Amino acid sequence: MMFRMILADDEPVITKGIKKLVDWKGLGIEIMGEYEDGKSALDGIIREQPDLALLDIHMPKKSGIDILKELKQLGINTRIILISGFQDFQYAKDALTFGAVDYLLKPIIKDELVSTVQKCLASIKQNIQLPEQEEKKEMQTEFSSASYKKLLEVEDCSYLPVVAEVIYEKIISAQEQKLIRFSVISFLEDFLEDKNQGIVFVKNQSIVIVIKNPDHCNTGDLLWEIMEEAKRVMTCRLAFIEGEPVDSMGKIPEAYERSLLMEGYFYFANQFQIPVFRLGTAVFKKKVSLDEIREGREQLLDTMVAQEEKGFLKACENLKRLVSIAADGRKEDACFHYASTIRILDERFETLGIKEPGLEFKEILARSRETGSYEELAEQFFFYFCQYKDRIRDAVAKGDKKDIIHAREYIEKHYMENLTLEVMAGETHMNPYYFSSFFKKNSGENFKDYLNKVRLKHGISLLVSTDKKTADIAQEVGFRDHRSFAELFHRFYGETPSTYRKRVREKRMLP
Repeated sequence: MMFRMILADDEPVITKGIKKLVDWKGLGIEIMGEYEDGKSALDGIIREQPDLALLDIHMPKKSGIDILKELKQLGINTRIILISGFQDFQYAKDALTFGAVDYLLKPIIKDELVSTVQKCLASIKQNIQLPEQEEKKEMQTEFSSASYKKLLEVEDCSYLPVVAEVIYEKIISAQEQKLIRFSVISFLEDFLEDKNQGIVFVKNQSIVIVIKNPDHCNTGDLLWEIMEEAKRVMTCRLAFIEGEPVDSMGKIPEAYERSLLMEGYFYFANQFQIPVFRLGTAVFKKKVSLDEIREGREQLLDTMVAQEEKGFLKACENLKRLVSIAADGRKEDACFHYASTIRILDERFETLGIKEPGLEFKEILARSRETGSYEELAEQFFFYFCQYKDRIRDAVAKGDKKDIIHAREYIEKHYMENLTLEVMAGETHMNPYYFSSFFKKNSGENFKDYLNKVRLKHGISLLVSTDKKTADIAQEVGFRDHRSFAELFHRFYGETPSTYRKRVREKRMLP
């Protein structure tokens, strides 16, 4: 068995001297390449994958240390021996931490060279992984499927990592997904090879494209062409995360891993006409506030109460849009926003006196986390929302329920105003005396007590979520003065508003 070796030194006389110094064939070694600069030496190692390399520590374009670092990043296990002058002795010694097998000082002594080379050969024969190389073993296995030779350029080259993902239009089995991914990887390999534009590799289940010399092509047009061709050939959609360009192959693994910071957007990819996300660029120009989410929920409930089918569908789509923007690539946030909507609907149904469908918050949150895409999540909650809408429809169908639901909904929206029996009677088209009797009969309590309870409920929310003064809160929720608010609060909760606020906040601060 012949082992393969390359030599690299910017002084050709040294390379020739090393070739003559040792009977290389007698050692079972074939010298397969000689290089005069670090860039061509690195390209030679990547292209030929020799068993060992003898490198000068100082060379033009790339030093021996630079080559060591890049080979380590790429997971290439060529054994490296460094050659250095006496002035670089400590520098060469430190290089051992980067994975060099050993170092030799100039002028090179034959016995030391032979001994060092034999040390390399022994480790190769025994298949011993060096400590620094062991941590890259997994990376080497996965990266070996990519032909790095296709990335080599005579001149300096830059590389752009792009993470790709298959976007499934419907729920399919894990086996079907596996087959589709395999087809996509093969498609990408063929496409890039035909274009001589880069390579594809798989790392930790991520499909990564490396585009060669991105400055020389329009990356956006290239990715669009890939998407269109994939849709035509395999009838599937692809999404991409465009990373940051790097100037050497050794930096590719780290650059693609940074791109994975945005992989959460793949869950939402169906919401984008062109699902290409760029690292360092905001996906949404404008953020969505919690107030906008609350307004979206209110619109949804309004259409449920009014039984407006078109309005209901529009409100569902609007909430879907708002939640996707507010989540900003975080699946967990989207699940929580939707699940919280169910909890709020339950509270409003209780206020309206309608029995809710009985969906458990923890259970629906767990189910939402199992969804494979945002589209699936939205469909799941659309089904839940339809159940709530149908409950209101059934309640309205029961005669007087329609009027009491309308009255309670009106109170919920106008509690901060000067609501009187006369105002409510006019809203429900009844005379004040009849409305008073009607409300008590259908709610189990008189109108004034019910209104105060609604005002207190919103007052408590402001107490615990804001730093507003209690006098301001009293006025905001509809009480005529602070004293009325405080007295009623104490009657219901057994303590003053200020004491309640302090106790709740202290409890929240406990570990």
